[in-house]
Amino acid sequence: MIHEMKLNEKPFNNINKGIKKIELRLYDEKRSKINLNDFIIFHKTTDLSQTLKVKVTGLLRYNCFEDLFKDVDFNICGPANSLSEKLDNIHKIYSVEEEKKYGILAIHIEKV
Repeated sequence: MIHEMKLNEKPFNNINKGIKKIELRLYDEKRSKINLNDFIIFHKTTDLSQTLKVKVTGLLRYNCFEDLFKDVDFNICGPANSLSEKLDNIHKIYSVEEEKKYGILAIHIEKV
């Protein structure tokens, strides 16, 4: 199956460069349909005509981002100077309330 998602410029470029290997999303209804070996087409939010295709190579579910980062190096989810900076950046996108409501999905990806 092929899924389509929007992605901000910095993470889009980091996936393209091979720096970012895990995409983080809330485990909402849309993301619950993602399976191993599916494909995701990311559309760059600043220019939706720019796309990047990746293959889903792993899926991990967590209750919260902090639990995720106990198991996974936060830098492979997009570089940051510290864990607190990473969490602050994530909570600018996803509120703590959303995180508690849905849980987290760590999508291991490989550029195709």
